[in-house]
Amino acid sequence: MIVEFFTLLSLGLVVGFSGAIIPGPLLAFTVFDTSRKKKITGPRIILGHAIWESVIILIILLGFGGLITQNILAIYILGGVALAAIGISMIRSKGKEISMEKSKVNSSFIGGIFYTAFNPTQPLWWATGGLALLLTGLEMMSIIGVLVVTAGHWLADLIYYSFVSFAVKRNEQHIVPHQKAIAIVLGVFMMLLGTYFLIQSIQQLLL
Repeated sequence: MIVEFFTLLSLGLVVGFSGAIIPGPLLAFTVFDTSRKKKITGPRIILGHAIWESVIILIILLGFGGLITQNILAIYILGGVALAAIGISMIRSKGKEISMEKSKVNSSFIGGIFYTAFNPTQPLWWATGGLALLLTGLEMMSIIGVLVVTAGHWLADLIYYSFVSFAVKRNEQHIVPHQKAIAIVLGVFMMLLGTYFLIQSIQQLLL
């Protein structure tokens, strides 16, 4: 039991790190959010990220993963439009800090949910490669295995994004003077990412 536990935890960690290090909207948001608030926001972002992923995992385990793969074109279009719009918003904000006293919600937490939900590759990954990970856990330790391998995956996300957030906060003296430029660069990245997903969608429609 102990061997299986650490095997699944390690598997979740390795797979989690391999996905976390790939640049995407969540990474861009983590850098942007930490730099504008001047504090470590990575853990809160990942909490929102994990909650949204838990919904996707539950859908898949209940046997509705086909709904994701069958509607992947719509997911790519919606995600592409959302990311492009977010990129424009980031550029227009020019890195201005949101006043948390005026906000009724924890924007880092909500951002973790939002930027995960509108990443078109995220639900597709869980319905394919992620499903294999879940089935491995189920096969080795039943539902406990699913929980362990998923916990390993989220632990990798937490470690990586907390490190990114810490690094940004640690070097804020070098980042704050260039906050506007950083916001613009990250905004352009989000726009390009959104445009890429839209182009992929158009190509699929033309096939």
